[in-house]
Amino acid sequence: MTHRPSVRVLFEPSARAGVDLAGATAVVIDAIRATTTVVAALAAGCREVIPCRTDAEVRAEAARRPAGSVVTAGERGGVRIEGLDLNNSPSVMTADRVGDRTLLLTTTNGTQAILDAMAAQTILVAALSNRAAVARRAAALGRPVVFVPAGTVGAVSCEDTLVAGAVIEAMGDAPGGEAFDLDDSARVALAAWRGVAASFGQVFRQTAGGAAIVGLGLDADLAVCAQVDTTDVVPEVRGDPPVISAR
Repeated sequence: MTHRPSVRVLFEPSARAGVDLAGATAVVIDAIRATTTVVAALAAGCREVIPCRTDAEVRAEAARRPAGSVVTAGERGGVRIEGLDLNNSPSVMTADRVGDRTLLLTTTNGTQAILDAMAAQTILVAALSNRAAVARRAAALGRPVVFVPAGTVGAVSCEDTLVAGAVIEAMGDAPGGEAFDLDDSARVALAAWRGVAASFGQVFRQTAGGAAIVGLGLDADLAVCAQVDTTDVVPEVRGDPPVISAR
């Protein structure tokens, strides 16, 4: 009997500690907004993104690099960290701002999730905007897939679960996607996505993360986070310390 690779979703950040990611493909999602920001930056020609735990790490790394070669970005509670160039905003990741530069990024939830997934054999960064491209890459690798939603300050994030379901759906249509077994967590995420796919933009606005962004007047960011399959960029995390670049 041939072993079929599994697909699972770690709904809560606390679940990461009990999972062995060795040999797996980890798919990290912080839909509103960090992973959408990473995808947008690389699609705009950013050379690479370096995820940092703290703004102090961002500032220290920026000081080590040639002037003009980096852009700093980060938030806490959705608000730009004072002294950094940009917020964690996908809507401002344009070629004139980040093209051919390194983005140093720290966020409340997303960059921590990326760093927590470093034990995986391959780490992919997913958003709605690149969901089909990530699905094809994950299916082609043919290894167990573990979705790592960032969550919101330790709690389950509705939008991250929905995006996991969207990627899982696209995996079913990707070459080799039929070879995977969905565990119950993956089935829940897939069912959740299919249940709201016709109105997910409205659902995004109603989630805790979406409502917070709207409350901060960042509707433009939310609009980017709700775009589906607009790019084939697949960010992969490599190295130690980790660097995110497009395949």
